[in-house]
Amino acid sequence: MAIVKMSKFDLYSFDYDRAKLLENLQKFNYVHINEKKIEEENDYVTNLDNSEQIVDISEKLTKTNWAINLLSRYIPKQSSIEALKEGKKTFSLDELTQKALDFDFETHYDELSSLDKKLTEIDQNNQSLNQKKLELLPWESLDVDISKIDDFERVKLITGTVSDKFIDQLKLNTKDLEDIYIEEVSRNSGFVYLLIIAKDFEKAQDILRDNGFVRINIKSSGFVKDEIKNIDAQISDNKSKYAEIENQIKSKTNLREDFMIYHDYLENLNLKEEATSKIKKTDKIDIIEGYIPTDKKENFEKVLDRSLNKKYYLEINPADKDDPDVPIILKNKGFSKAFESITGMYSLPKYNEVDPTPLLAPFYCFFSGMMIGDMGYGLVVLIAILVALKIFKLDENKKQFLKFFMFISIASIFWGFIYGSFFGGIIPMTPILDTSKNAMTLIALCLIFGFIHLFFALGIKAYMLIRDGKALDAFYDVGLWYLIIVSLILMILGKSLGFPPIVGTITKWVAIVSAIGIVLTAGRNAGGVGARLGSGLYSLYGISSWIGDFVSYMRLMALGLSGAYIAVAINMIVKMMSSTVVGFIFGLIVFVVFQAFNAFLSYLSAYVHSARLIFVEMFNKFYEGGGVPFKKFITESEYFNITNK
Repeated sequence: MAIVKMSKFDLYSFDYDRAKLLENLQKFNYVHINEKKIEEENDYVTNLDNSEQIVDISEKLTKTNWAINLLSRYIPKQSSIEALKEGKKTFSLDELTQKALDFDFETHYDELSSLDKKLTEIDQNNQSLNQKKLELLPWESLDVDISKIDDFERVKLITGTVSDKFIDQLKLNTKDLEDIYIEEVSRNSGFVYLLIIAKDFEKAQDILRDNGFVRINIKSSGFVKDEIKNIDAQISDNKSKYAEIENQIKSKTNLREDFMIYHDYLENLNLKEEATSKIKKTDKIDIIEGYIPTDKKENFEKVLDRSLNKKYYLEINPADKDDPDVPIILKNKGFSKAFESITGMYSLPKYNEVDPTPLLAPFYCFFSGMMIGDMGYGLVVLIAILVALKIFKLDENKKQFLKFFMFISIASIFWGFIYGSFFGGIIPMTPILDTSKNAMTLIALCLIFGFIHLFFALGIKAYMLIRDGKALDAFYDVGLWYLIIVSLILMILGKSLGFPPIVGTITKWVAIVSAIGIVLTAGRNAGGVGARLGSGLYSLYGISSWIGDFVSYMRLMALGLSGAYIAVAINMIVKMMSSTVVGFIFGLIVFVVFQAFNAFLSYLSAYVHSARLIFVEMFNKFYEGGGVPFKKFITESEYFNITNK
């Protein structure tokens, strides 16, 4: 339940051992390599230039992703249930590497690329043919050999179009012309397709043009209907070729797993090359700086002994808590571990901070349950998750994701019992807290929970300051705020709670003294007296934000009530529908669908708004974040479980 302790190392080794060292460090996995910071005067130390290798790996990764996506299109999609039951295959890094090296990647990629290129060419050819056919279809009934359309000596044959708005005007304006014949071939999309036979076309063309006629040269080598038949035959032949090539690709779908293995091999090779790029070197010596978990120090030294035959110099010390480059690994178990994703969603802690995960987990769970507030919703989700955890082979991340919602569901069952709500009251229950009658009690509870949450967050800040030997700062930055907030609350509630007048007097003076203390101490690190007082006054002004902070916790009640009343409304609708057998069946469908949708919205709202209460109200009291994630040497694969065993 903490941040894993880290040790920083500086390693000097001979460059001829580099490949073996990096290979064994990758199997060790728990090494985070930093870029070595070299003083300016050390000009003899240079960077390792492996940019070509990194570019080459990147290009191959692009190819493998393309091949995987291509083959995946020709494999029947496995259902999500079957995939979860089957789980991911597990390979050791050595097994994965050997399989990848045995795979003839370039040959198989070139074959797939060639087949896909042929598919593309056929597809482009069919598009061209379809476009040509589209252009010819309006002329299909034209009984003229297009190849001989210009061979007539006495007359001229012209084909073209005119808008159907102008066709009557065109006919009217040409009826007095001698030796001209106009035939409507077809009408399509607002245009009339015409064949015009004229003895004196020079005389007719001005009139035709003035009436919107546009000449079209038909792209055909004979009769249009024959050309269309020929195009159809080509398209059909292309489809057959296309299907044949697709069958060739389908015959290679067994290679998809090999491409996936090669992809993960490249990913891990890329991690190794990225680490290599961070190494500095002299003529013969490699200089590596990085971090390892302190509890793995002995294993790390064994890896170095085995890789370098004890021909190295190692300096290793506990990491400086204020070093911003120290990478972070969170170490939680059980209940708290399921909530690490919430911390990661905000930001990992810095090395000199506390891990907020075990601190936020109970509040997040409690708040979420209160916002959902229904036993039925919680019970259904809980059972579903328990079944999933039992029958599915899930990786660790998926397990923790399900456990996260499992704990929230348990909290929802608890609050559903408090509210007496089971699917919005479908099963009558006696509530401990009746939401329809005890609104003021609910409001008071929300404010109390907010008070506890905010004061707990301030307490964490005090702990961190005391831990760092700054007890006086803890009093200035936390103790004074405790005093002023509690005093103001007692002053406001004193009369209604029946406190004697002396309590009001004491709390008033405690609040005044605390306010003066905040003004005098909040800006103690500022430059001059004026700056300190200004900073102190600004800090005291921040007390106004506490009102908004407390009001934020009213969402605990608001969201819980909104979900509950929607569930009640659904039940009322179902009850009205269930007077007949048919109505009962439809009512059952309505109940399942709309209660499921309401449950989804309730969980979604709880997820979002609980995170807001944590991030905005809790974290701003003590937590900064911005920690660097520890980058292991073995990638987390999308396709397989890769171990360093």
